[in-house]
Amino acid sequence: MRHLKIFLFLLLAFGASGLRGQSAREELSADPACADGIYRVYTPENTVRTPAPKGYKPFYISHFGRHGTRWLLRNNEYTDLKAYFDAAAEAGGLTDFGQDVRRRIELIYADGIDRAGDLAPLGATQHREIAGRMYADYPAVFADDARIDARSTVVVRCVLSMAAFCERLKELNPRLQITRTAGIRNTRIFNFFNTQANPGVSAEYLALPKSKAWRQAGEEFRASRIDPSRLFGHLFTPEYAPRVEQPQRLLQMLNNTRASLHGLDLDVTLDDLFTPGELYALWECENRDYYLFRGPNPATGRYPEYLAKILLEDLLDRADRAIASGTPAADLRFGHDANLMTLLNLMRFEGCSTTAASPDGIAEVWRNYRISPMAANIQLIFYRRKGSDEVLVKMLHNEREVRIPLPSDSAPYYRWSELEKFYRDILDGVPAPPAVSNR
Repeated sequence: MRHLKIFLFLLLAFGASGLRGQSAREELSADPACADGIYRVYTPENTVRTPAPKGYKPFYISHFGRHGTRWLLRNNEYTDLKAYFDAAAEAGGLTDFGQDVRRRIELIYADGIDRAGDLAPLGATQHREIAGRMYADYPAVFADDARIDARSTVVVRCVLSMAAFCERLKELNPRLQITRTAGIRNTRIFNFFNTQANPGVSAEYLALPKSKAWRQAGEEFRASRIDPSRLFGHLFTPEYAPRVEQPQRLLQMLNNTRASLHGLDLDVTLDDLFTPGELYALWECENRDYYLFRGPNPATGRYPEYLAKILLEDLLDRADRAIASGTPAADLRFGHDANLMTLLNLMRFEGCSTTAASPDGIAEVWRNYRISPMAANIQLIFYRRKGSDEVLVKMLHNEREVRIPLPSDSAPYYRWSELEKFYRDILDGVPAPPAVSNR
């Protein structure tokens, strides 16, 4: 895709504006868990819900959720980190503090090896709790023998998240008619970046982060944000510290491991490694990478949005069928962070679809810890009034009401007829990519 290769880091300022409230730096200072980025353990905020217009009752819920907390994604994240410290120890290059950190990393390795990507117990608990709150907030949707259709990708952490969610609903109402499926058909919709389920995904797009231009720009950005010398001076002897290969990679691995521990039941921490300023810099670098590849970066030619169309179409089509049936029901979907990020951009949710004027401004318009923490979710709640054909929809992002750029005299409630047209028009406006070679 030629346009994905040109102006890779050109970020167009289409209506760029900051997120409401605090700056990202202020948010991380007030809540250091924000520095965990996509590893942040999601818990709902205490927010006031806007009552539905008089006479309107919920009858259908359309949901998409990211799996809950997990171990690190790949085994080599454990083996490579351990290898760094083993090599330093063998060379006599660890300080006393470095030796202590090495002992902690050995415990982390023993706990995580061959569990990479697995759902953690807390991850299952997160989905049970979300299900319980959903049931309590919208009991009419789950009354009697209501139909619940739950679908997941083939990835086990998503399947187990679905199981935990449905188990809790069934405990609350054993009469619910719940179907559960996980397969390639679901994966094609919920994990559209998966090349097995969707072999048509552009190889050029997937290769972008490995391209020379991409890597060079990323390295320069990281070098401008964080200097590893302070931490390395505590971990390694003066003679060994300069010999550490790929120092920015080691920083990133340590930070990812640190963040992942907050979602695991392991009495080990790496929170003492970084200063608040370093945590912000590490988060900013990670956030930038996700924005450029999965977020509203115009330089990708809106290709992620094109891939996300199949998921938004699924939400719209199934909602139409639920409205036509007239019976209480819910569609539950379980997938991954990258797909949720892209869907939220396509749906124009607040804080998820604003483009940045430059790489320096990304943190003020797009923050991954808000968009897709562990167990992040969206919920579309459908309401109708007896004797009326008009359907209203309220949208929640991480159980918080959101507004979109669509006029409504009852926001955050939107008329389904207008909301569906808004999204169908967006789908029609997403450009199809040029032909992609099979190489």
